[in-house]
Amino acid sequence: MTIEPNIFEFATSELSQDAFICYLLEFGKIKYKNKKEYECAKKFLHTCGIDEDVNKIHTQYKHIDVLVETENYLLIIEDKTYTNEHDDQIIRYVETLKNIEEYNDKKIKVCYYKTGDYVHEYITSNPSILSQEDCYSLKRKHMVDILKDNCSDNLILKSYYFWLNSAEERIKSCDDTNIMTWNSEKWFDYLCKIMDGRLFDIGWVHNQRGGFYGCWFDWYNVPGGEDYKQIEISFADGKTAQVKLCYKFSGKDKEATLNSKTLIENLQKKAVANDFTAGNRKGKTTTYAYKYAKNKNDVEEFIKKPS
Repeated sequence: MTIEPNIFEFATSELSQDAFICYLLEFGKIKYKNKKEYECAKKFLHTCGIDEDVNKIHTQYKHIDVLVETENYLLIIEDKTYTNEHDDQIIRYVETLKNIEEYNDKKIKVCYYKTGDYVHEYITSNPSILSQEDCYSLKRKHMVDILKDNCSDNLILKSYYFWLNSAEERIKSCDDTNIMTWNSEKWFDYLCKIMDGRLFDIGWVHNQRGGFYGCWFDWYNVPGGEDYKQIEISFADGKTAQVKLCYKFSGKDKEATLNSKTLIENLQKKAVANDFTAGNRKGKTTTYAYKYAKNKNDVEEFIKKPS
């Protein structure tokens, strides 16, 4: 079942998403207690550790995307789609609120709301200012669960639900064994699951050929720099076009990498002995060996194989 047209196919900015969050949480006020929307709003708040009704909602207050007041809490909602937090902005927001006298009796919680491609839970950068137990990561799947049973009578909530759930449906539509059918959402979902418990990162890398999604992991400090693995995934018409498995070396600068020539050659020989192709890219970072994945097994073997 789909809704056509769906306003959220066009209202894709974070400001549009701010407006939706405010609209939903407005129903968290006690006067809407007999409406289904109230249940959705309360589920959202419960997911963020708050079981109270909404008193006030502020937008762009002290640069905070959405600030929700209840009797005993302030909830900072940092709204992201495909971008990430920068410059410790959440910690700065918490510090600002703590310095406002009228809020001194309220406990501060943070909701890191991420509906686009996501990797990690939000981790506070300063536990002395914001404890980890007061941080909540609310992702696309969480919001789908919040809305699915209580949005049928509200066109705005229903439209948002179908828009979010369409991403989950696109993941399900991919052939689980054929990586060349995978879209970016499927890759994020897969990599997050297979990398569970390991340090890794994912991000878009721009280049002259159009760019690729990179996944970086298995960092090791070695003389002169850092040895690590990288998966490069490029797309065409929304589907996977190429998956490149790379062994990388990065020095603090180009000279450091050049001075590590012997080490890189030894690492390269080890990789070539395992059916990788020798690379010869020069610079601060070098791809010293690579191969193209043909199937899911190639990817999983690369991920799981010790460096």
